[in-house]
Amino acid sequence: MADILFELGCEELPPKALYGLSKALFDGVYQQLTAAGFTYAESSRWYASPRRLAFQLNNINEQLADQKIEKRGPAVAAAFDADGNAKPAAMGFARSLGVEVADLSRVDTDKGEYLVYEVLEKGMSIEQVLPDYIEKSIKQLPIPKPMRWGNNDYSFIRPVHWMVLLKDSEVIAMEMFGLQTGNQSLGHRFHHNEYVTIGHARDYVQVLKDAQIMVDQDQREALIAEQVKQAAAAVNGVAKIGASLLQEVSSIVEKPVAVLGEFSEDFLTVPKEALISSMEKHQKYFPVEDKNGQLMPYFVALANIDSNNPAAVKKGFEKVITPRLADARFFWEKDKKRPLADNLPLLEKMVFEKSLGTLADKTSRIAKLMAWMATPLDFNNNVAKRAAELMKSDLMSDMVDEFPDLQGLMGGYYAAAQGESDEVAKAIRDQYLPKFVGDQLPETTLGQALSIADKMDTLCGIFAVGKKPSGSKDPFALRRATLSIINILIDKQLMVNHQELIWTAFANLPVEADDEAKNEVLSFFNERLKNQYQAQGIAYDVVSAVIAKSPKNLVDFDQRVQATQTFKQQDFAKSLIEANKRALNITKKSKANLPVDIYVNKVDTELFESEFEHEVYNQLNGIEPQLGELVTQFEYAKAYELLTSLAEPLDQYFDHVMVNADDDKVKINRLTQLVQVNLLTSSIADLSQLVKS
Repeated sequence: MADILFELGCEELPPKALYGLSKALFDGVYQQLTAAGFTYAESSRWYASPRRLAFQLNNINEQLADQKIEKRGPAVAAAFDADGNAKPAAMGFARSLGVEVADLSRVDTDKGEYLVYEVLEKGMSIEQVLPDYIEKSIKQLPIPKPMRWGNNDYSFIRPVHWMVLLKDSEVIAMEMFGLQTGNQSLGHRFHHNEYVTIGHARDYVQVLKDAQIMVDQDQREALIAEQVKQAAAAVNGVAKIGASLLQEVSSIVEKPVAVLGEFSEDFLTVPKEALISSMEKHQKYFPVEDKNGQLMPYFVALANIDSNNPAAVKKGFEKVITPRLADARFFWEKDKKRPLADNLPLLEKMVFEKSLGTLADKTSRIAKLMAWMATPLDFNNNVAKRAAELMKSDLMSDMVDEFPDLQGLMGGYYAAAQGESDEVAKAIRDQYLPKFVGDQLPETTLGQALSIADKMDTLCGIFAVGKKPSGSKDPFALRRATLSIINILIDKQLMVNHQELIWTAFANLPVEADDEAKNEVLSFFNERLKNQYQAQGIAYDVVSAVIAKSPKNLVDFDQRVQATQTFKQQDFAKSLIEANKRALNITKKSKANLPVDIYVNKVDTELFESEFEHEVYNQLNGIEPQLGELVTQFEYAKAYELLTSLAEPLDQYFDHVMVNADDDKVKINRLTQLVQVNLLTSSIADLSQLVKS
């Protein structure tokens, strides 16, 4: 067993692509080695630092075992003549293997008898295959814009300066990018700007650490986070450390050194989100907040050197952030002087989608959806109309033009600064929430409705014009939008009929949509529901069973799902589910040949011929009023408990009663009773769709 190390040394790599490239390189080699039959330890991994892509393969088998391979030749009929003499086909096959015709064997197949020869194929060594696998993986890396350097024909994302490929302490020869592999890597650009020798593959991390390079991205991220926290704590602050920013900063520095900087308190008059965005997006600084979440006039930046003059480094970081914050303040002061309503004519020139019109058209449709939701959600329609009218106006502001991630949020600030009601300002602020799984939901009912209306209009509109998601392609983020609608409706307990909301959204569109498009949206919506619940550990069939009942709102839907999931796990559930399915199957098969409609027919107790029919009848009629009341009050868990009384009588019924009796009247009466059984047992969910545990 051996350890393998590969390192590709480059100019500084694009920070946002670094981790993805390293992982893709490792995965490409990993898949090829696995397919070939090589094995290695789980500790094998990839490394990513600003100037290198690398991976280690630990305890890999150096040589694959020899294999006996059966080579098949021509059919016997074509290999020999009538006298048994070898023909050219047989002689050519033997010659290709370096043997005599007499050494060949025969094998019977479904297509006849063939000549075969068993050869011993020597197993490949890691030295033989690894260079080709690495080269193939590198060529398949997701590089959108490769570059050339010098007069070379080859290209890569950045110029390549060195390559390391070791098996333990032995160099495996490989040539690429005009370079030969060796055992030398380059140290830190300033603190150790010279080549260092890697004596053994397993020494990689330590050798580079000695050369002032922290090559392990996990350790580097942990060190950065700890340094940033300590720097912020020095001013009694709390650093705002986002995962994506932490990863990006880790992809920029090889020797992280945190530096606490500060800026003028005058900038704190600007909404903190604008200042934070400026620090994070433009400068890759970590903002500092106090313990109450208020922004402080400090930041933490990461240097790539351990300077002898830290004050100068600090001053440099402060110097570059000041103009950025000044820009943010300028945009804020300028934008808030211009009423949001003055931007409305500009929305008429911004196309949302060519068949669906402009952003002005979209906000008009959203206002109609808000008017529809005003009654069930009990908010003021005039206030809702105002929020819908102004919701997209901040897209015309300089601040949002500079920081697109602040759309909606800045609109809320501008609305508040310009005298709009608090309700309108908050609704505009929250219109894009939630932006991702686990994100906060809109604070107010009006904001929740505005977010739902916006997303529902987009969902139905895009389906109506034939641009629904396909496979992994979802350019309008409709899956995320639908999940957002679902989360808001359920988590905020909003009694809105989502199906009627879908139909209303379609009715408002400027394009004609057929029933197929509407049903596609409903199916798409239901699929997201199933996926959402499945992620929570709810069985797929449970959600399908509730969907079949078409609850009027998702609050009701969720309560039915939770109760049905619990019910399915109970001991009595199996009998009740089986009884429901048997009743449904029997009535379905018999329905077509009956002279009456058993779904509207009444049960006649005079036609009962056994005590089991009476027992089921009495149980059904005994629980039906109470069951109906419990269902009306959404007391589904108690309703299922009530249904337990049917389990035993139904088991006895199906054991002793022949439903398809010879007497047609008795048969119809029994079928009518089974309809009653099916309807009652499926009061909460369609039990026939449940899979028995």
